[in-house]
Amino acid sequence: MGHVRLGKLPKTREWRDVVELLTANADVAELAAAVAIAAEGELTSARGDPVLGNTVWLLTQLPLAARTERFAAEIGMLGFSPGSEHSLLAIVAGFSDAVERQSAGASGHTDLGELARQAASESLASLVGSQMPGLFGDGPNDLRIELAKFATKDRFARLTRDFFARLTNKTLDYYLSRVLADHVGPDRALTTLQDQSRFRAALELHCNEASKIVEQFAGGWFSKANYQGTLTQRAAQNFSDYALKKVRDELRARRADDA
Repeated sequence: MGHVRLGKLPKTREWRDVVELLTANADVAELAAAVAIAAEGELTSARGDPVLGNTVWLLTQLPLAARTERFAAEIGMLGFSPGSEHSLLAIVAGFSDAVERQSAGASGHTDLGELARQAASESLASLVGSQMPGLFGDGPNDLRIELAKFATKDRFARLTRDFFARLTNKTLDYYLSRVLADHVGPDRALTTLQDQSRFRAALELHCNEASKIVEQFAGGWFSKANYQGTLTQRAAQNFSDYALKKVRDELRARRADDA
């Protein structure tokens, strides 16, 4: 899956605001928005990240491949290893490698791209897996049937929202993890580890709510691009960049609404 690199906490006014909010035991929405603002430069630099773009592109292509009778051959061309068609477990395990093969040689990789690969694998395991009797399924067509359902407008929108909710949560948590440990303990914002766990759960819910904005346009984009034959890697890259911006803007707007 690759290793995410945690650097030192940037010494900027925005990051000091994050620390101050933690010290003041701020509302989750306010803190999440503050982190998004503090990470503005990092999020902006992720624009054009080929790993992010190809992650979303593969999320569009898997359901379409499952609609064909050549499922095994189609996902093989997408970069999945032979035999991946037999189980969801194999699809999830091979997703990251498929993204890497699609992104080989491209420049502009960022840490967020690595988080995107993780988020997509988790979304597939969760949403597709919830409809199957097990990771291996009952028969050879179980996986193909369930994956194909996400080639519809509404189901793809749901998949995309789940993906961006997980990606947003991972991104914010990626930065928050640099300071959270310093705010757990007696007389601190998060008194116990249980408090920290509840905070992370609340942050996850907040990210899921913020990603609703993506669900509102993802299905229409997918259906239109597929119908017009323009569902390319470049189109997926542009969609990914736009969706990430919309989520970031939504986090900031939520903070303004609560001000």
